[in-house]
Amino acid sequence: MQAEGAAPFARSFRSGFAKREAVHAETVATAIKIGDPASYNRGVRAIRENDGVVLDVSDAEILEAKAVVDASGVGCEPASAASVAGVRRLFRDGLIRKGERVVAVLTGHILKDPGILIDYHKDATRPLANPPLEIDASIEAVERALESDAIGRRR
Repeated sequence: MQAEGAAPFARSFRSGFAKREAVHAETVATAIKIGDPASYNRGVRAIRENDGVVLDVSDAEILEAKAVVDASGVGCEPASAASVAGVRRLFRDGLIRKGERVVAVLTGHILKDPGILIDYHKDATRPLANPPLEIDASIEAVERALESDAIGRRR
């Protein structure tokens, strides 16, 4: 999986790797923000040898997949969430069927890009947003928040 704004393999894959595609990379997934990979030939060989599929997913799909992973208690960075976003798309498109086993590798932890995490959840229009609850820095304020059901209503 590649981020839509940084998808040289996905672009090349669509043409059967007839041409090496370099792109100006722009994505929230900073760890995969690569427009012209140095390992391009090895990547193409691995994709061909393993009968692989390459697709690109939007930043919105990446952030939604990240929110799902984060809500499970595991947490990951946006670049790792790209693999989950890709699996979700492949399932939606019928390339992965119900009951099949799939592995999505998550290599980066939730705190790798904390700014993205905060920005996503501050935007209440996002489908899985969980806006932060700001309270005073005291034990009493934490107790009041836990007792008030303010946290429970947010889920």
